[in-house]
Amino acid sequence: MKFWSLRRSLVIGINLAVIAVLAFTAWASYRDILHELDEVFDAQLAQTAKSLAAFYTPSPETQSVPKRIPISNYNDTGEDESANERGPSGHKYESKIGYHIYNSEGKLLALTNQLQMLPLKNLDAGYHTLENDAQTWFIFSYFSKSKGIWVRTFQRKDVRSELSGYLATEQLYPLLLMWVPISLIILFIVYLVLKPVNRFAIHLRARALNNLSPIESELPKELIPIKQAINKLLHQIKMFSEREKRFIADASHELRTPLSAIQVHAENIIHAESLEDSKQSGKAIFTAVERMSHLVNQLLRLNRLDSLDKSTDFSNIELKTLVSAAINALPTNTVENYQWQIDAPTIKIACNETLIISALTNLLSNAMKFSPADSKIQINAVETSESITIKIMDQGTGVPTEILQRMGERFYRFRGHSEISGSGLGLSITSKIIQLHRGKISFNNIYPTGFTVQIELPKAQF
Repeated sequence: MKFWSLRRSLVIGINLAVIAVLAFTAWASYRDILHELDEVFDAQLAQTAKSLAAFYTPSPETQSVPKRIPISNYNDTGEDESANERGPSGHKYESKIGYHIYNSEGKLLALTNQLQMLPLKNLDAGYHTLENDAQTWFIFSYFSKSKGIWVRTFQRKDVRSELSGYLATEQLYPLLLMWVPISLIILFIVYLVLKPVNRFAIHLRARALNNLSPIESELPKELIPIKQAINKLLHQIKMFSEREKRFIADASHELRTPLSAIQVHAENIIHAESLEDSKQSGKAIFTAVERMSHLVNQLLRLNRLDSLDKSTDFSNIELKTLVSAAINALPTNTVENYQWQIDAPTIKIACNETLIISALTNLLSNAMKFSPADSKIQINAVETSESITIKIMDQGTGVPTEILQRMGERFYRFRGHSEISGSGLGLSITSKIIQLHRGKISFNNIYPTGFTVQIELPKAQF
């Protein structure tokens, strides 16, 4: 598996950007140098032509042979030391520059003695470019009206190219030398910028495996979202870890009693002196197994609910439908022992149907369980602008006021109800379901007698 290096990417990326900028700068400078050199040499050609025209005096006698101006006989073998490029007879560049002078009829009067004879006779006034024997020549043609002569100065292209190349090279060296310290500075800056990241990584590696507390390291603003994401992950891991620990502790604590009962009654069966004693112990074992099975199912259900952040499978369902389904889920022979008063208008709530029916079933089951037979159980619903309030009221004995705050705690049961069967998980499951629906649940006594559970749930959105 290849790891992507942020430091390497930054160093390479920034260096490439710097090289690109330097290269563009060098190219732009080279173009400017060429342009300026062309302007200087073009001006020099024009100035030389006008100077020659001013100082040249045509001979009044007929001149049969043009006058040749001698030039240096140096051979051009490339770039040499300046001492070898010039001497008593002149400079080797003389073969690369020169001039022709013509009269108004086009007769050649004077010329520099180049090896190549350039065809300049019929050029108009102004600048020209001529290709001759694989060489490029820049030419300026000037006509002097006062003397009636044409002066045509010329220069070979490699004179300009050699000078521009030399200047460009001289400019390139500083740019290349500049890149080395710039690259070192970039490396140092990247090191400083990423130092908090390295410190953060060292801090994470040094943490103990069981340390799930939030990270408090000081980080740059750009790394705050990463720290927040890690802290959120640590919080979730801590929650899951605590939930698993709580599940194991709850299961071991609550299953210990029925398992002990099973063990005791199993020993009674082994040592029973009569069939009747064996049957009694067998029934007790069956009751303990039923209780243990119910407890395990409740624990597993509560554990699954704890693993959810929110219920997403919502649909808009009428409240009457949910209440009817909850009542139908209760034992029919028990339901018939109570008077039911249902006042639920035709309103819909946004909910997970299965979970809400389960929550209502738990609450209605408790209302029957803790109320005397033939008493009244009321289900009322009130609609507000943003929510629906559901109240389930019974005529039981209620609970002491100081106990109300503990309603919904896992395995908590009021001692006064110890003779009534239950695991102490029903209200915990109900509270979790309401929480998943972004709702609220509260408990209150009704005076002189009775108990009420109030649920607030969001209205359905259309």
